[in-house]
Amino acid sequence: MYATVAAVIVVVGMLFAYQANFLLDRSTATERARSDKQAQKAVDREQPAFVSTVTPLDYDRDLPEAFTVLLDRLLTEDEQAALTALNGDASEVWEFLKPLGGRMVERASYVAPLEDGNENRGVAQTFDLNLNSDRAAGLTINNMTAVKDSCRVPTAKTVVTVPPAGAESRQGLLWDLTGGPTDKPHGPYVLDDGEPQEGQLYFRRNVVELGNGQSNMAFRIQPEVSTHTCEWHIVASYTDTTGSHEQRIPSGTGTLTTEAVPSQPVQYFERVPASGWGCLGEVSQQGCRATAFVRLPRPPAHRPVPG
Repeated sequence: MYATVAAVIVVVGMLFAYQANFLLDRSTATERARSDKQAQKAVDREQPAFVSTVTPLDYDRDLPEAFTVLLDRLLTEDEQAALTALNGDASEVWEFLKPLGGRMVERASYVAPLEDGNENRGVAQTFDLNLNSDRAAGLTINNMTAVKDSCRVPTAKTVVTVPPAGAESRQGLLWDLTGGPTDKPHGPYVLDDGEPQEGQLYFRRNVVELGNGQSNMAFRIQPEVSTHTCEWHIVASYTDTTGSHEQRIPSGTGTLTTEAVPSQPVQYFERVPASGWGCLGEVSQQGCRATAFVRLPRPPAHRPVPG
């Protein structure tokens, strides 16, 4: 009998404990859910708002129509002879100069008129910019501004120019970095092959939505310079549930470099259509049948942008 009573007491105790725990869980469920949600938000905000990836354009696969190759050294007589023996095929010229230390500089896409009256034109080095966010909460990038860190006169010793073989235009965004360190950058402008939005300031009409399961955003960026090679970065302005913020691209103290063409290189080679190579400066003139038709490169004059 005592055993039965003890068993009943144990069962009742267990039921009482279960009921007490159940009532406690119910009474604290809302608070715990609220606390968990706040913790999740805090962890979410600890992540970078977004991650930016900058990838230089692969010119081996995507050769521009018109370009200039820069080298920090002079070509030997044998290398000059090998260059001027080429028939001017753009891919062959690049394939020959790249192993010698050549760096590609494009002729910037021509877009007219630009929305704010900008008429600057120069050369560019295109790259791809990818933006991605793993945050659960969404965010909106409503502006991106280019900031010059430093600019210097270009110092390449050898310049080789291949003129355009046809129409050229790249889709993406164009940033105007022409001029020296005190000249303010402008843009980004839309590059869209003659479409109505071409030449418009991108962020006057567009935003970039990231996070909350949104797909990554990929841009092709064409920054143009003229008289100066510039080190620069991008400041992205964004808003989220906590307010307005800024994030640097590249992160930390990283910079982007866009190289200009020197106006007085030691050696200058240019392929003149239907005439051959023209060569100026400290060159051998071997194979340079079109020298009378070329001049040293002159960067376009920098014009202040209205407003």
